[in-house]
Amino acid sequence: MSSPTPTPDPEFAKETLVEHEQLLIRESIRLISRGVESDKAVREMLHLLSELLGLNRGRVVLQDKKKGDLAIVIAYGLTREEVERGRYAPGEGITGRVMQTGETVIVQDIDDEPNYLARAVTRETLPAGVVSFIALPIMVDRAVFGVLGVHRLRSRQRPLGADLQILNTVSELIGQIFKISRLIETRTAVLKEENRSLKVALKQKGQAKSAWGIIGESPQLLAALDQLEQVAGTDATVLLLGDSGTGKELFARALHMQSPRRDAPFVKVNCAAIPETLFEAELFGHEKGAFTGAQQQRIGRFEQANGGTLFLDEIGDLPLPVQVKLLRVLQEHVIERLGGRGEIPVDVRIVAATHQDMMALVRAGRFRLDLYYRLNVIPIRLPALRERPGDIKLLVRHFVSQLNQRHQRNILISPAALSSLVSYPWPGNIRQLYNVLERIILLSRSDEIDEATADYALVTEAQGQQIESMPIVASEAAEVLRQPAAPAVRDFQPISGVDREQIQAALTLNGGNKSRTANALNLTLRQLNYRISVLGIAVPSKRKNNL
Repeated sequence: MSSPTPTPDPEFAKETLVEHEQLLIRESIRLISRGVESDKAVREMLHLLSELLGLNRGRVVLQDKKKGDLAIVIAYGLTREEVERGRYAPGEGITGRVMQTGETVIVQDIDDEPNYLARAVTRETLPAGVVSFIALPIMVDRAVFGVLGVHRLRSRQRPLGADLQILNTVSELIGQIFKISRLIETRTAVLKEENRSLKVALKQKGQAKSAWGIIGESPQLLAALDQLEQVAGTDATVLLLGDSGTGKELFARALHMQSPRRDAPFVKVNCAAIPETLFEAELFGHEKGAFTGAQQQRIGRFEQANGGTLFLDEIGDLPLPVQVKLLRVLQEHVIERLGGRGEIPVDVRIVAATHQDMMALVRAGRFRLDLYYRLNVIPIRLPALRERPGDIKLLVRHFVSQLNQRHQRNILISPAALSSLVSYPWPGNIRQLYNVLERIILLSRSDEIDEATADYALVTEAQGQQIESMPIVASEAAEVLRQPAAPAVRDFQPISGVDREQIQAALTLNGGNKSRTANALNLTLRQLNYRISVLGIAVPSKRKNNL
């Protein structure tokens, strides 16, 4: 014998509905506070109305500024065709009346209301029985901005007044979303104009900075140059940070040339290139007879840079005993020569540079924390080349012109080759870019660097291979690339004998679509095009997509 169906508890159902209302309001406020895009936030609110409270097929109607009529712009539970049909003339139907009067309209039974047009959602698609429709104005700054409409089944146990109350709250929240969106649009238009003006100013500023010998217009580079310019007139110690090959010495020289010390010496010390036993003598000098072999007095780098700038490159490699002496110089501005007995005052501005994580060196006990603080007065981070891809074209053209003059060549670079060079990640930064271009120009057997030549140079660079000369045609490059290669630094794979069949099969499978084929083969589009050209693969004509 089956057990009787339990009778629903009205109090329990009421509590559940209240919880759902509170959840809807909390989620709506959270969407606004998170700054979710207005369309997405409103659609999610319509979704919550349907799922939590059973107020279905919610739609928001706004005025089409171009056509002048009203249109559904955001909906939940409506098909694309239904949304497209939801257009109304001003004052037409229930939606048009609410937009015109700003008053809420409740249609108790859509079958008995002649002004309910059923234009977007046909009656046949709605449930059998009595269906209600509620339309409310969406207000922005006390003016009607749009209309919120929902369907409601009469058979629901929930009171109509409760539904109206929650719908009023939701329409107010939607109005706030549209108000914020409108303010953002206005502010964005102002910012776009300011941005355009700033770009013009930055371009002019970047061109002025090029006189320092620093090429580039990227925001990251210009920000570093602005910092440099700000502190150039002071004696503050500067610490240049960034990957190897980013041009730290060039920045240090630019800092020196923009400072009041420009007419005094600029002295460079590479801390990674000096043996530890010679460091003290190199920096501070020595007296005659200070040690075996010291046959005469020698002036150190600090004294050589007196009145000017001392550039300490790779400061992270400075030995700990020398760090103590350098700290004293920075604090007291005096040095003592090795074997000397008196202090010598020096007036030197220190510019240090490193590619290492200085705090990691401090934690490892390889660098003094107090010295780090003394050096890190003005830290300036130099961007890596991968962070400023827009500058690669400028650098390539500059270096090609420079190298042509140096090596008495007249080499041009094609747009396709330039594009290949721009797409390479350049782990070695500007120094590596310069070296690759010099190699290409010296070994090129043509007056133009084409795409095949550039790709060949980049592949051999990535794989660490040696090259004797550049190929004239792509087939020669392919022959070299078929040789066994060392593991690549990046995904710049050599062409193998099986590539032809793989590529041909993938092209056929993807209907001749190169982008999908490249993704399937884990190649860039440029790498795929290069292989198609080198291997002479016929690309099948693209088939139409019937989906």
